[in-house]
Amino acid sequence: MQTISIRKISITKVNTEIIVNAANNHLQHGAGVCGYIFEAAGPVELQKACNRIGYCPAGSAVITQGFRLCKYIVHAVGPVWHGGTQHEPQQLYDCYKASLNLAKEYNCHSIGFPLISAGIFSYPTDKAWRKAVQAVSTWFKKNPDYDLDVIFAVLDDQIIKTGVSTVKDIAPSYYNYKTGSYGNASVQKTAAPADTDQLNLGNRSVKAVFFHLPEEPYGYLSNWYLSSFELDGIHFSSCEQYIMYRKCMIFADQASADAVLSTDDTETQQSIGKTAKGFIPAVWDGMKQPLLMRGLYAKFTQNDDLKQLLLETGDTYLVECAASDHIWACGRKLTDDRRFDITKWNGQNLLGFALMEVRSALKNH
Repeated sequence: MQTISIRKISITKVNTEIIVNAANNHLQHGAGVCGYIFEAAGPVELQKACNRIGYCPAGSAVITQGFRLCKYIVHAVGPVWHGGTQHEPQQLYDCYKASLNLAKEYNCHSIGFPLISAGIFSYPTDKAWRKAVQAVSTWFKKNPDYDLDVIFAVLDDQIIKTGVSTVKDIAPSYYNYKTGSYGNASVQKTAAPADTDQLNLGNRSVKAVFFHLPEEPYGYLSNWYLSSFELDGIHFSSCEQYIMYRKCMIFADQASADAVLSTDDTETQQSIGKTAKGFIPAVWDGMKQPLLMRGLYAKFTQNDDLKQLLLETGDTYLVECAASDHIWACGRKLTDDRRFDITKWNGQNLLGFALMEVRSALKNH
């Protein structure tokens, strides 16, 4: 079984085979979580073990004996927050991924994490949770046959609340109502609220669902929502990865296409796709919609829980809301009342209409 739990407990009290230390580059006895872990494990012994390794770059992790604390300690170096301009999201994602890979490599089936980088490294709590949950849920999907319990140890009630909300929105398939942890179960209805809004089409009004980010209501409709599927013999972790990969390949930018496949971070994928070499806007305009529909069809046919949620939206209009996106979204924010009137949109909502076509195809199938 694969589970995610968030518990109000000190990281040094978590009963897991591996405890993750929020380490610094030089693996030295530090402050905060790092200091507590060193003291609990035995500072002299642990420091000697870390000194033998010497250094670990941001976005990576190394492993030592756990001494008095646990079986092993994984030292994961998260990024210092600089506003998201220095690859911090990718580095944070990578240090979780590296830690989980070490758990599997050392045949461990339980691992305890602090919320990496959210302390003295100043990473915003909501963003830190998002990367943590994305990394764990994607790892689970790529290693479906490996049992692993992931526990996040947090002491602050508000941070716990944010974490629980993030897991429910991004990875509801791992929720276990009995213990408050998150484990293999079907996607809960809370992932898609039942209520709908009204959209004015000019001469009539229709029901509509408005969505944007993966952690928000109806987030599973977003291209950034992590949902594994295979297409053309390639594994993709999201529709964003698929569409950016195809964009690079259309213009024969193999290096950028490979870079897109090398990361599961959707922000990084989008950034790479935006700089694809040889890009010709008119060519992309003619191909992007049918390409996206292929990716969406694969996403929803290969993930039964998401398929059911999409079908449950019935005949409602599906509208992506983002003020800065005039192509895939309607060009209005989720908080902008102008989203309710199609004549006041500032975008084409290509993603929303593509989702509606895929939904129709699923019904007919």
